[in-house]
Amino acid sequence: MTDDLFNTPTEEVIRLVAEVRETKELLRDLSSKLSRIETRLKRVFPPAFPKEKASKRGGKLPQGQEAPTLTVEQAMTLYEELVDSARKDQLEEVRRRLSSLGVADLSLLRRELGASLGKKKASPKTLIEAILGRVKESVMLSKHTNRQELLDQSSTPNDPTIKDGKE
Repeated sequence: MTDDLFNTPTEEVIRLVAEVRETKELLRDLSSKLSRIETRLKRVFPPAFPKEKASKRGGKLPQGQEAPTLTVEQAMTLYEELVDSARKDQLEEVRRRLSSLGVADLSLLRRELGASLGKKKASPKTLIEAILGRVKESVMLSKHTNRQELLDQSSTPNDPTIKDGKE
């Protein structure tokens, strides 16, 4: 105990750091020994250790999160309506309709559109901005082509009298 009275602050810090390292090493050893004992006990007495139910992906929602009220088809129909409104320069109407949706519905719509949030958290504002980005992209991409015409063309069978794009 008399050693401590004559230590310099630097020496005392070095001693404390060494003690912390030693304690951490002891805790690691203790943890690994406990894990080995637990593993052996589980093998010998399996009923004493009931398995935790693995949650299925998408099966159970995190606490505080509601389920979406829209189906995928409804979400895509809504998206088409939003694109049509945006084409008519009614962006405020689009923003208002998106604001009226819940977080779960916005998240579903964003996921279906493949819009990334990056490192941002899924707040209503970031979800709306991500969806608006996709709506604006769709409007810009379809300015010179009529999307419905393209969809109609892809759904009609090719005319057998037309070969290689020539009549």
